[in-house]
Amino acid sequence: MRKQASVIGIVLVVAITAGVFYLRGLDGGEYIAPFDNEGRYDSTILNNMGVIYSNRSDIAHWNDGYSESDSCPWGFIHNGLDYFFFNNSDVVAAAPGLVEDIDIGYIENTTFYKVGMKVRFNESVTLEYSFEGEGNEILRAQQVGMLSVRIGDWLEKGDLIGSFLRPAEYDHVHFVVYLNDVSICPRLVMAEDEYTEIMELIELFHPGDGWHLCYP
Repeated sequence: MRKQASVIGIVLVVAITAGVFYLRGLDGGEYIAPFDNEGRYDSTILNNMGVIYSNRSDIAHWNDGYSESDSCPWGFIHNGLDYFFFNNSDVVAAAPGLVEDIDIGYIENTTFYKVGMKVRFNESVTLEYSFEGEGNEILRAQQVGMLSVRIGDWLEKGDLIGSFLRPAEYDHVHFVVYLNDVSICPRLVMAEDEYTEIMELIELFHPGDGWHLCYP
């Protein structure tokens, strides 16, 4: 009887604790509701992610992939992929999801502005599209005005996110895949045909160099 009473007591404590967190959530506390895409797409796993351009001809250059060390062609740690678009080219969604945040500011210790957008695919996976350019607040505001989405919008794969402003040579879109808030190699969640596409793009700009998309 004592053992049974102890088990019942533990269950009650867990239930009460869960209720407290739920009520705190109703009052603006720490409770966070599970992510729900309302049946818009299969969010069980991301395994068919694409590239963020519609036409290969929109890419002016390719130079930086994903690297966890400086043992890579670009020579530094880099948590995503850099797409160097031509001016006014379309940037599209690599996967479906909810636009959760748009961060407008400057990259720390640089003269590059950042117009960053985070799109949540499911509980674990978030994609970031960061429009980065060297310039002042006027150029940054112009880039903001070229976005086609707002916080709270739902995206499908291939939807237009915005047009890219490229007043300087090294302006680009920095694209990151996060798994539980930690960046991962985008290859892990890409569709095979779209992985082939991006590798052909890299070969186009670095013929015969044997570049990879990701480096450990």
